[in-house]
Amino acid sequence: MVGSQLLLRIGSAAGGLVVGSYFAALRSRGVPVTSVLVGVLSALGYLTELVFAPLAGAWTDRRGRRTFVILAPLLAAGGALVVPAGSLVAAVPPVALVAVVVGTARLVEGAGSAMAVPATLGLLADATEGDRVRRGRQMSLYELASSAGIGIGAAAGPLLWTAAGLRSFPIIAAMYLCGAGMVAVFVRETAPRRGGRRPAVSVLRQARVVFTEPRLARFLPAWVAANAILGTWIAAQISFVLAGNRRVAGQHFVGAFYRHEPRLSALLGGYAVVFACCVVAWAFLIGRLPTRPVLAAALAGMVVAAGALAGLNHGGPRLLFGSFVLAGTFLAAGFAPAALTYLADASADFMADRGLIMGLYSVVLGVGYLLGNVLGGAFAQWRAFDGLALLTAILAAVGLASVAILPPNVTRAVTRARTGTWRSRWPGRSARRR
Repeated sequence: MVGSQLLLRIGSAAGGLVVGSYFAALRSRGVPVTSVLVGVLSALGYLTELVFAPLAGAWTDRRGRRTFVILAPLLAAGGALVVPAGSLVAAVPPVALVAVVVGTARLVEGAGSAMAVPATLGLLADATEGDRVRRGRQMSLYELASSAGIGIGAAAGPLLWTAAGLRSFPIIAAMYLCGAGMVAVFVRETAPRRGGRRPAVSVLRQARVVFTEPRLARFLPAWVAANAILGTWIAAQISFVLAGNRRVAGQHFVGAFYRHEPRLSALLGGYAVVFACCVVAWAFLIGRLPTRPVLAAALAGMVVAAGALAGLNHGGPRLLFGSFVLAGTFLAAGFAPAALTYLADASADFMADRGLIMGLYSVVLGVGYLLGNVLGGAFAQWRAFDGLALLTAILAAVGLASVAILPPNVTRAVTRARTGTWRSRWPGRSARRR
């Protein structure tokens, strides 16, 4: 499943950049493609995943997860093949046709991603039930596959378009098909225990019950805040600040890579490699350590890294602040695996609705990234690079407040609930498992 997730993320990231290159090529041929149109069409897939993921997760609870893990890349492959259809009609298709074709492709690909995430996470949670060490390792590898896939795809997209042009889309579709084949051959359907402490109900009622569960509701602000921090730094905004022609007195990083974009790409690529290595290290720690302190340490690490970068931005000692950046990065890399582990632990109380809960991953990711991009733009306009560091501190404070009110040991609570010896601490919950 991890290999399939890797291919899915590579294809998604590469496809997004290939679409951008496709738009650039059309514009050079006289098609009036604007930045607004590119932004809207690019966001369609993300918004589809955001809205559709909970519903897709609920379907996986009713009809089995493996089917949807196979179907997701098939849908994504179909979406990729839709894009070059406009060029079959005309060598230089009109902008309306381009918008319809690319918009349809993004919607289909977004639906595929919405199916893949909750189904895959549900399978991993089912397969690691009762073994937190293995669960922590699997969730870390899943996060590694996601981040590595995005990085590889982002690097491969422009190169793929240069080498293959419109043939890039069938190549990406073939990548998706390979991912589906891997699942079909190597992954078996899990047989999760039905019911937990709650019966299966309608989708709307599931959402109301799940999203008002204190263990989940109290955690959502922290997860949204962490993803907003990622959306602040891992987006177009950082390139705009570092490689733009704007200069700010006293801030050395602002505009430092103007007309030196390859150096910026190398720097960001190196950071991605370091971050991936940190995630690998956390794979051997998540599950052995209590989850709440790991989440708090990760949020604190984000503040440390951002503060150290701000120090470097003002000419601070490179060795000292560089060490703090690395230390903060290592701590921050533990957040996503720990968050997925927490979500899987909490979902043990909702066996019949586990897919719906795991669909929270896509919802929170989408909300966080959108929030981070919007706020990041405002803070960068106000204080440039320092604004991004300040926003990181504010969001991390929100996340730490959310983590502080989490139950101290969700795993112990779930374990006692299964054995019938635990009385819920949350008002209105059933007293014992029967």
